[in-house]
Amino acid sequence: MSDKPERDAEDIRVGATIKALRDKSGLTCAELGRAIGKSDKLIQAIERADRHATPEVCRKVADALGVPLAAITMPNYEQIRDPVSEDTAA
Repeated sequence: MSDKPERDAEDIRVGATIKALRDKSGLTCAELGRAIGKSDKLIQAIERADRHATPEVCRKVADALGVPLAAITMPNYEQIRDPVSEDTAA
């Protein structure tokens, strides 16, 4: 049995979201890490869901990437933020 904890679905989603937002911003893991005062290794581990992103780290990442915290922490943020209204869908 491994000492490594099982990856949580939420950690996987948050990590993938951070990676997508970081890629979109054009920052490397090292650049994002420097921007938030953490190592690139931590950023990589969070993106792989090998480490849990604390609320503090999520807030710092959101600030560094110029996105609301909810963009990282809230599932389906994009769909909730930009719902298609029934008036324009018809």
